[in-house]
Amino acid sequence: QIDGDIKVAGLKAPVTVEVRENGRQIGTSDTDKIMIAAGRHDIELVNETLGYRATRSVQVPPGKVSSISVEMPQGTVNINAAPWAKVFVDGRRVGETPIGNLSLSIGPHEVLFRHPQLGEKRQAISVTLHAPVRLSVDMK
Repeated sequence: QIDGDIKVAGLKAPVTVEVRENGRQIGTSDTDKIMIAAGRHDIELVNETLGYRATRSVQVPPGKVSSISVEMPQGTVNINAAPWAKVFVDGRRVGETPIGNLSLSIGPHEVLFRHPQLGEKRQAISVTLHAPVRLSVDMK
């Protein structure tokens, strides 16, 4: 059988996803291309840490590259600050605290808290599908 390649595309967050076929890891999203036999394959995309699991069917033509598109699902974040702060996630303003049930793609994010008198604080978070992330900082 003539071989082809698959490539995992479309990841917006710096998240590694395992690529499995029949329960066996055949590569990751960090791999440029994964060599695979030509034909139809059911591929599983997994990141255990984030609680992500998806299945895609892909048709691999002989000697060609087929892409598997991955869009990370949304998780929930609850953010607060004492006394209060403007909040930016990955450089984008999302509002003022308290912020409840903010929907963010799973994976790593940087949260910036800004208060006019008390300055700024940065916090790294990892959003998962397991449970909402709760983040609270003391600006004093």
